[in-house]
Amino acid sequence: MNPRLRAATTIWRGRQPRAVGDRAYIAYSLVLFALIVGAPVLRAAWLAVTVRTTATAMIDPVGTATATTVVLAAWATALMVGRSRGPAVAAPFLAHALTSSDLPGRTTFGRQTLAGVAVLAAVGGGGAAFLGAASASVGLVAVGSALGFGVRGLLIGVLTGLCWLFGQAAPRAAAVLAAVLGLGAVAIAFLGPHAALSAWAWVTPTPGVPGILVLGAVAVVGAVVMPWLLDRIRGVTISAQSAQWNVAIAHAVSLDFAAASGSYQALPTAGRRLHAILDGAVPVVMVSVRDAVGAVRTPARLVGGVLTIAAAGLALVLAAQSAAAAPLLGAVAAALLYVGAGASTRGVQHVAQVSRDQPLYGFSDGSLLLLHCIFPVAFSVVITLASTVVVGAVGAVGAASPVASPIWAAIALPAVVVAARVSNALRGPSPLFLMTPAPSAVGDPMPLLRILWALDAPLLAILAGSAAGAGSLPAIVAVTVVIALFLLFRWARRA
Repeated sequence: MNPRLRAATTIWRGRQPRAVGDRAYIAYSLVLFALIVGAPVLRAAWLAVTVRTTATAMIDPVGTATATTVVLAAWATALMVGRSRGPAVAAPFLAHALTSSDLPGRTTFGRQTLAGVAVLAAVGGGGAAFLGAASASVGLVAVGSALGFGVRGLLIGVLTGLCWLFGQAAPRAAAVLAAVLGLGAVAIAFLGPHAALSAWAWVTPTPGVPGILVLGAVAVVGAVVMPWLLDRIRGVTISAQSAQWNVAIAHAVSLDFAAASGSYQALPTAGRRLHAILDGAVPVVMVSVRDAVGAVRTPARLVGGVLTIAAAGLALVLAAQSAAAAPLLGAVAAALLYVGAGASTRGVQHVAQVSRDQPLYGFSDGSLLLLHCIFPVAFSVVITLASTVVVGAVGAVGAASPVASPIWAAIALPAVVVAARVSNALRGPSPLFLMTPAPSAVGDPMPLLRILWALDAPLLAILAGSAAGAGSLPAIVAVTVVIALFLLFRWARRA
């Protein structure tokens, strides 16, 4: 490390020294978490993927095309994330001090960026090795094929980290490249196994040496240009992203995840001349047009929401084709819907902020909330339904004949997910009883309950998606009832 950089970071870390006891407690907590939570979850996952029906479903054409689509989507997501929060960030004051010096970016943020890329490489390689070993353990592929898949997963993780850095260094070019990768993901999803290179990102009967060579060559090129990308990042970009990340972390620590995500809310960049308010229109039309214009004024966020919801429709079709993985794919669809619906629910969030039994716009609070729910529900349902119908009509990922689209799930699940988002917007401050310690024989459960309270909306949405993927109508009705009860309770105590 550069001596000047070492001196600066030493002074910064010396401002808040961490005692040896604190470090030991953190290590102790991590070990307990790995033994109590990590090991059982890992064992359950291993038992699930080593069931022969599940392992066979993973290596069939559906799994191959799905994996390719996921990898391309992950690269596109990394490019877009880097535009808002890249790997080269620090505490706001430290970031200002480092970027104001004459040290190049490769010196000040090189180690941090390498650490981020290494973590993504470990995640990619570890996940690929886990799934490859599961396929090999049931005799579906050879050990060499599993090892080759692990190497490819590691290289995919490295390229994901490089995409993340590229998004921070060249935001405009990253947006174009992300669009190209998104189109490639859509093409693979439709062409499926007919695409010549559809198997490069998944476990195959052969070790996949050509895929390893291509990915390795691209990774080497990326590693060579990494110092140049770090030098290219502007200091004002690093300072702005560092300050924004600091605010998001502060909200996340207090379990206010809505505010944390809101700190990255896209600012209006288009549609200033569009009239958001139609004088004399009926309330349904007036509020729906207002929400639609508000969404159009953040075009990048709107396009991202459309693509994310369309991907949820693809996941629902895949769930209809693969019974073994249906609950998991349904959960993925719900998670995508929850994220994508954020582009259309700004009106709902505004109502949640101003609803105090003092109408501001000539409507009662309840009427205003219902009016603002129309656009996000229609937005999510139309896109999900269109995606499932189109994908099903072309045979999804290469089925021999067109598959039946899960129409009822494409209509019901988006509505349930939007209801979960409305419940999340109405959450309000944490109840006092959650802040009170409650010692028991197994420890204090209140921290876990606080996390569940903060994440109840996405968790309930994922449960509904799992039920929809499995085709269990009673289960999705039960989750809907729970969300409705949350809504009624939070609406009653909104003041």
